[in-house]
Amino acid sequence: MRTPSDIQLRILREEFPAIGLDSDHDVEHYFDLRSSGRQADALALYNTKLKRKYPDDERRANLLKSYRLRDGRYRGLYRESLVILADKMTDRVYSVIDFLTKDIESVNLKDAYSVIKLAEGLLSVISPERYAAIAFTERYARYAAILSHREREMQETAELIRLYVTETIDSVEELKRERTERMRRQKARRQAGQARVNFDLSKIHFSDEDVREILIPESITRTEDAVIAYCLKYWNRVNDAAFEKTVFLYGKKYRTRHGDIFQAIKNGRTHGWKDEEILNAVLANIVSGYYYSISGDKYLQQAWARYKLSLAPTAAPAVGVPGPFPPQVTSPRARAFAASRRTVTPFVPEKKTGGKPAPARPPIKATSEAKSRPSIQAQSAAKARPPVKSQPGSPSRGFVPNSIADMIRKMTGKTYTVYEDLFFQSVRPSIRKVLADAGEKRGGIFGTRQNQAEEIIFVFLEEHYNDPYQDWDASAERKSLAELGYFLANLEPIIESWIRDNR
Repeated sequence: MRTPSDIQLRILREEFPAIGLDSDHDVEHYFDLRSSGRQADALALYNTKLKRKYPDDERRANLLKSYRLRDGRYRGLYRESLVILADKMTDRVYSVIDFLTKDIESVNLKDAYSVIKLAEGLLSVISPERYAAIAFTERYARYAAILSHREREMQETAELIRLYVTETIDSVEELKRERTERMRRQKARRQAGQARVNFDLSKIHFSDEDVREILIPESITRTEDAVIAYCLKYWNRVNDAAFEKTVFLYGKKYRTRHGDIFQAIKNGRTHGWKDEEILNAVLANIVSGYYYSISGDKYLQQAWARYKLSLAPTAAPAVGVPGPFPPQVTSPRARAFAASRRTVTPFVPEKKTGGKPAPARPPIKATSEAKSRPSIQAQSAAKARPPVKSQPGSPSRGFVPNSIADMIRKMTGKTYTVYEDLFFQSVRPSIRKVLADAGEKRGGIFGTRQNQAEEIIFVFLEEHYNDPYQDWDASAERKSLAELGYFLANLEPIIESWIRDNR
């Protein structure tokens, strides 16, 4: 009759201390509980231990029956069940050790990101109780020593989990401190911004002229016509700080999207977007959910190209250069359009008694139904503004925007705004690749300078993503990088690597 080996018995007794070579104490205890009337305890023992050790229902039933009847076949049935359990347990231990140690040789304890990735991956499959994971990996380190299988790798895995859970890995703790400090600064900036707008909106009142300049006629119901009407109103006022503040406060008070619409137009003009991109950004703030109509899009493009001619040319916005505008048109049609732009009765919030704030204006509604098209020439309440002069110190006509977003847009040939979230989620591997080629060999493999350099570049990219004046060549960050031994002349290699990796 086959019996478990000494190694198998050692592993079995680690997992099931009640098991012996000739009998199982849990089987004896099960019948003792039943004979003493403790049926609930007996059932709990049966479900938690006996079914786990003897999973085959028929074999388990025969084993318990032979023990209860004092049958001489019990010893043979028990030895056979023990061999099956030992083989199954040994195979399981081998597979668990292989899984826990498959990536341990590639991890560098000085690289915080690789340590966190490996440790969190192991903890997610071992146990939700982090300290229980320490005991688990240490037990399998003992099994690896008993089996002489990947003993060193399993010891390193157990040590990694112990250090990570007890928060004693220097590189990880340094990264956590940096992240905590960055989050603290961001929170302070947000709180400062909230403090600036923490005022009583109910005390703000808008004149009839203010309301006329902000709103479009309520008779405009078609979505595409509303987009064009807002663009006509706000297009030449993106540099008017007083008007921008008025629109912002109006939107805050009455909970409308007028401030978001104004910002969409301003962002598009200051960053040199195409007209169709600006129109789409405004459309996204007017409608809710997915909206697209082939005929509506065609009408929007053609109508905007026609009505834009009525706008007075303005100086370039203060940030970026979107390009020259068409000259003033003096054709009879354009003059007729300008003459037809009359003032309409605006929406004026009702005044409440008792000192309560005025009710919120309902959100902007739009419909894609093909209703009768009102003439925008007769309905738009936008007023042509005189040309806005550039502020002193604003960039000249030759200025070329050079924000990180502009660089991405130039290299991909697509609208860069789509990429911002994806960029910061996946750019770190590209930073590490470029740093590996840009650094001099010093400090050994256990230094933290590459982590420091990576964080310097990441923060610079984050802070200057939409900054057209960013100047990496003269930046303090580039000098800090050089002090760490990394010489990065420009940021294009990082963006090129990121584009290649995310195609």
